[in-house]
Amino acid sequence: MAIRPTTFNLLLLTADSDLQAQLKQDLKDFTLTVGKDVASLPKAAAKHSFDGVIVETKRGQSHELSELQRMIDPAHTFIVAGSRSMLRQAPGLLQVLANGNGHLKNGVNRDLCLEGYIECKLGDFVKGMKKGSARNLHPMLIQAVERPLISLVLKETNGNQIQAAQVLGMNRNTLRKKIAELRISVKRERKSKVESA
Repeated sequence: MAIRPTTFNLLLLTADSDLQAQLKQDLKDFTLTVGKDVASLPKAAAKHSFDGVIVETKRGQSHELSELQRMIDPAHTFIVAGSRSMLRQAPGLLQVLANGNGHLKNGVNRDLCLEGYIECKLGDFVKGMKKGSARNLHPMLIQAVERPLISLVLKETNGNQIQAAQVLGMNRNTLRKKIAELRISVKRERKSKVESA
């Protein structure tokens, strides 16, 4: 069994100085090497063994990601690639990965499961709502979760409401009522003759 290193080595590739500063602050427990892009990396840094790479991606620049994949050992290094806004959310994921056992590193020890994830995400939201002295938080949150859940299940069942109701564990009439209340559009894609054959 391999022994995990005491420090987690990350490579951050982004030209956004604000994002660099935020991630340096959020990931201060990690060893962080920063570069603007793959081409700006010195050869020595490219040869360095990283536990993970965080890279800002933009439309039309998939060649950089391909180049990066050739530079690293995929058996020992993960890549988190996405837009600036997505990368601002990366520290939480990286804390879980660094700990390596499915628990958050900050000592809270919540399992990395749907309930734990939702609990983490809702914590900040509830604190913000409390400061604004909001009311009726429960129905508002139920509706915020219910709409995307029903939409995703309908998409997965290709708009088949009978199948979606079964997956959701509700009556078809209840589902139809919720679709109308939440103003969810139901789209069915027709399968082409080639796909159905």
